[in-house]
Amino acid sequence: MPGRPSRTGSSGGPTRPAPTGRNRWPPSSARQRFRSPEIVATTWLLLDRDLNVFSSAVGTELGKATPMLSAGLHAFMAPVNSAYRGIKQQQGRIRPYIAHPGLEPCLPRENTGSFPSGHAVWFRSTAELLADLLPERRERLHHVGRQGGANRVLCGVHYPSDVEAGQRLGADAALQIIASPQWRAFRQDPALRAELELLRAVPAKALPPMLR
Repeated sequence: MPGRPSRTGSSGGPTRPAPTGRNRWPPSSARQRFRSPEIVATTWLLLDRDLNVFSSAVGTELGKATPMLSAGLHAFMAPVNSAYRGIKQQQGRIRPYIAHPGLEPCLPRENTGSFPSGHAVWFRSTAELLADLLPERRERLHHVGRQGGANRVLCGVHYPSDVEAGQRLGADAALQIIASPQWRAFRQDPALRAELELLRAVPAKALPPMLR
């Protein structure tokens, strides 16, 4: 599997330090007014960093139908997860609901740092890797990839800059993986190719509506 992704932004330079956040965060009451029951329900559907959250994008239950794909992505994402956790520990940015006591999160509170958003890293990386394998579903996969990070801002568990940084890190990590010889070998594996053919067999008209 590829080595540990470098801690860079999309420009190739070092990851920027986390902003202080307090002056960049709107009043908590204004943030919470944008929440609807539907939005909150959607954020809970995307709570777990599990390949199945992308099932609606391809019209198949991914975890059950694609064991080779699931195992491969899990292995490729392991160093990515390790890299962003190291950045979180280094930055030590407190969560917005701690810095702003009036902000009531609509997702579970976490005891890890806020910057960067691990969900944004995972969702963006996974979306890019899946899109490389299934380019005909790229737009739908990217939609899920964006939602996995953006909804966490609205729910008050991340600052916007946390998610922006996570998206950049995730995109860069995916580019490094896709360029690796390990990924090229993975793409050529007969078992994976068979799983991808099953996913491509789902007609576009049979795909479910995407979550909003």
